[in-house]
Amino acid sequence: MAPELPDFKEYRKSKQQRADRDLKDLLHSYDEWLAYHTNLREKVRAKHLFSKKTGCSIEQIESWPWKKYFEDWFVFDYITIIGTRLFDMYVKEKADQLSSAKVQLSGLMLTASLEPYQLVKKEESALTAKTWLKDEKKKLTILKDSSISLDISAPYFLTRSICCGFENRLISPVIPLRLPQDNSIILHWRDTIQAKEEEHQRLRFMKENGVSLMTYTDDEKY
Repeated sequence: MAPELPDFKEYRKSKQQRADRDLKDLLHSYDEWLAYHTNLREKVRAKHLFSKKTGCSIEQIESWPWKKYFEDWFVFDYITIIGTRLFDMYVKEKADQLSSAKVQLSGLMLTASLEPYQLVKKEESALTAKTWLKDEKKKLTILKDSSISLDISAPYFLTRSICCGFENRLISPVIPLRLPQDNSIILHWRDTIQAKEEEHQRLRFMKENGVSLMTYTDDEKY
């Protein structure tokens, strides 16, 4: 009797479910940590910096959807007065409590940046889009029960994702962008991103500067 072949489809499904659980747990744990470690003075400083980078007024940051955009940038990209990011601080404090799988996910989240895309296809729980670097197609998906909305009609958007299991999972809001029709902004950013890629500095550059693309946020969609 021939040996039974492994069910790779079932294996893939099981592995994805485990990875998704780990990501959900990690995000939930980070939210709880933030509740006790968010410094009000840091947040005030962050709002002024965010306003400078995006052109959004301090008052507007308190309104929807800018409040959501600011909070995401604050917890993942903002560099504190002591020169570190909040998620870095969380990982260092919790390192001995995290499983190896969560440590790997944390590593991906540490470097994940806001990236611009061109929308190709919209589905109920996924967006297919082209990157600005090489026009490569990428399928971006959300976790089950995620609060991230994929209701977007703008041709361009900004978001953050990480490779979780076999999927590119979104961990940040999808921010619609309205860009000049002459494509000058896209060409400028594409050239800059390509140059940084060749210098092996793309991730760092986008981590620090991706937020400035919010200057072109299409908030009329809300």
